Formats: sequence, C-alpha cells, structure tokens
Amino acid sequence: MTKVDHLLRLLRELEEGHDRTLIPLTEGRTTLMPDVPPQGRLEMLFSDDESDEVPDEPVTFVPTAEPIATVLPPDRTKGHVRGYIPNPRTNRSVSFASTLERVCALSLIANADIQDVEDQPAAQSFTNANGELHSHRPDFRFSMGHNRQLIAVAVRPSHLLDKEDLRKTISIINDGYLEGFADEMIILTEHQLTYALGWNSKSIMRALRGRNKEDCAWLKKRLHNMHGWINIRALIEGIPNSLGWNAVWCLIFDGILKPFRRDTLLPYCPIVSVDHSKLEAHQ
Repeated sequence: MTKVDHLLRLLRELEEGHDRTLIPLTEGRTTLMPDVPPQGRLEMLFSDDESDEVPDEPVTFVPTAEPIATVLPPDRTKGHVRGYIPNPRTNRSVSFASTLERVCALSLIANADIQDVEDQPAAQSFTNANGELHSHRPDFRFSMGHNRQLIAVAVRPSHLLDKEDLRKTISIINDGYLEGFADEMIILTEHQLTYALGWNSKSIMRALRGRNKEDCAWLKKRLHNMHGWINIRALIEGIPNSLGWNAVWCLIFDGILKPFRRDTLLPYCPIVSVDHSKLEAHQ
C-alpha cells in the first residue's frame, strides 16, 4: 500500500467515524509470532541410533527452493519488472517477468482452491492454418484442488492481444494440442489481474507467513454467533490491531471469512461475512 493509499484509507475511516489514533494501547503481546519460519520450513530429524534417542538438534531449516520454471526471467531492465515470489504453501519460489505476471502469481498462491502453481511450464507446439509449426509457452500452470483440473494461463496486457494474435493462438492450442499438458489454456489481462486483487493477495501471503494458531483460534471463537455482514474493526476489538488483521487475512484464505467486495482493497471496505460450514470444518 503506497503513501497515497494510506492517506485515502485514513480519510475513509474518518468519514466513517473511526479514528485509528484514538485506539488504546493493548497490554501484552503486540507483535506477530509465527508458528513456522516466515521463509523456508523446519524439517524433523530422526536419529539412526538404535536407542531412538532424540538428537541435540531435532529440526533443521530447509530454505526456499528454486523455481521449477523451464525458462527463468531475464535480468531486470529499465523498463521491465523481474522477480521471484516465495510460495509459503510449497516452500518454492515462483518467478514473474512483468507486473501483470506478478499479480497473477500472487492471486494463484493466495487462493486455497488452487494447488501446484508452476511458472513458465514447457512450451506447446501447434500448427497454424497455413500448416506452419509454431510454439507457445504459457506463463503459469496450476491445478484446481477440488477436481484437479489443470489450467494453463497466458498473461498479457489487453493492448497486445491483437498485435500478437494471442486469442487465435490459444484457440488453436485448445482445439487439440493440450493432451497430457493441461485441460484448458486461458488468457488473463489487466481487466482480471487488477491492482486490488494483487494487493489483497499479497496481504494474504504475508499473513500466511506470520500465521499464529492462537490468534486464529481467538478470532474463530468469536465467529460462532456472528451472522450477516460484520465490520472487521468491530470483529477484532479486544486484540491488538496487527494481530487481529493478520488473523482475518488467514481466515479469508481458509474461506471462513468472505469479503463483501473482492474488487477493492479490503481496508477500503472492511466488511466480511462468516461461512459457518467452513468454520465448523476447521475446528
């Protein structure tokens, strides 16, 4: 969130009668205490001794693994964005080569229904109407958790679709060149990969890295008697603001909390409802 976003958020809150500067300081813990390391993961070690004695260091730290992309993004240039996003769910980095790809990667990782996010998978060959052999490399491939359907994604700005004739290319590939690779290939532009989607997704990822079971349990306990739409500020009253918001983002990832509007930054419209079926499933 930029300085301008922070200012707009403050003005919106003041218009709603909420002044964050008047929030009293809460005694006790006010810093995030993640259950697991923010980066990498801890892995248990087992002793080879027949006595089954526990070793002096029962766990070891496993750093974030390299991307599995077939082609890594080139070095950053003056007019382009390049980078890597650590996926806290798989402990593996995901590469991106543009701001749109970055938003796409964030939104895929932050969606609990999406599994196995793969960046820059293998290129798919196809023959055009003139019998010429071409190839196209999608930017991402992922599987849906509920039915394991494989989806390949081509990320492009909308003004380049006609220039690259990408719609026709994807149509040809979908007509018979995806066997063994994916069930469908789709195109995502800035109309789907919005700034709000990227910001909310990044907030979810940050919350997952700082997840605390006690904070989430405290919030879930309050949700049992909650019905209808609820203001987040009222929902997390009684717990430090940072801890409460982190728990809210984690429960949004779990599907327990449903934002009123997903097309805007959550702090601009801090209204959520409770999915009680998901709440019971996570008890």
